[in-house]
Amino acid sequence: MRVLRLTTISLGALCLSALTGCGGTDQQPEYPDPTVVDRSADDMGLPEPREDIEEVEVAEVEAEPPPPPVQVVTGEREPIEGDSPTIRILAPRDGQRIAHGDVSLRLRVRNWDLQPAPGRHVHVIVDNEPYIAVRDVSHPLDLGTLVQENLGHELSEGTHVVRVFPSRDHHESVKTDGAFAMVEFHYRSPTEDFELDEDAPLLTYSRPKGCNEVGERVLLDFYLTNVELSEDGYHVRYDIDGAVQGDIIEWAPHWIESLPAFQHTIELSLVDSDGEPVAGPFNDTTRTIRVAESCD
Repeated sequence: MRVLRLTTISLGALCLSALTGCGGTDQQPEYPDPTVVDRSADDMGLPEPREDIEEVEVAEVEAEPPPPPVQVVTGEREPIEGDSPTIRILAPRDGQRIAHGDVSLRLRVRNWDLQPAPGRHVHVIVDNEPYIAVRDVSHPLDLGTLVQENLGHELSEGTHVVRVFPSRDHHESVKTDGAFAMVEFHYRSPTEDFELDEDAPLLTYSRPKGCNEVGERVLLDFYLTNVELSEDGYHVRYDIDGAVQGDIIEWAPHWIESLPAFQHTIELSLVDSDGEPVAGPFNDTTRTIRVAESCD
């Protein structure tokens, strides 16, 4: 019991001594002034700011310029050297009915030497489908085979119209007198209510067609029969994707510039001086073409 009492007294004396050394129980602890910056960290081995680091300039990123607008420009009609070419359809005959067998297409071309691709050739248009490039007319052509191999379907029963004209190596039509021929015939049976006035104004769509490489001008070309274009007369109206429209008043090759890589819809129509459509089964034609990085 004596030992316990001595221990208690010693602990109390220690506590009293501690309080007395701190200035008594009434003295508050001193906290650092928050307005004073503590620089003690400078002596803690922290790295000093480096002066040898150069400031990096952030280059301003320039916005890409907008693509050039799609537009149609007029080209020049190249003169024909020598005699003007002529073309005739020898078979089938106009108004002929072919009840059985194949349809033989015989053409006679003068003053226009046909060449292997991509040289001179003849555009053969069946009804109002995309043209077929023909490079040899020295023998009769099976029209059904031409349609199957180039258009992907059989020659249907009914009335058909074949239009032909010489073409340059870049597919521009030859625009001279006598360089166009047309025939209407009936395969197995005539088509009811089909009417074509061969003496009426006629627009024949030719280009553009198929695939065209991006960055190159796209040929816009057609053939005119029984009609002339003028500023205050007949026009050929074009519509590109429903976004670019205009009127052509000169029968010459035209070029579509700045068509982007995509699928495009081209419409050509013949209109009169009042801007009204000219009646006829082929005077308003729409084609879907493609512009791509490569057409291989």
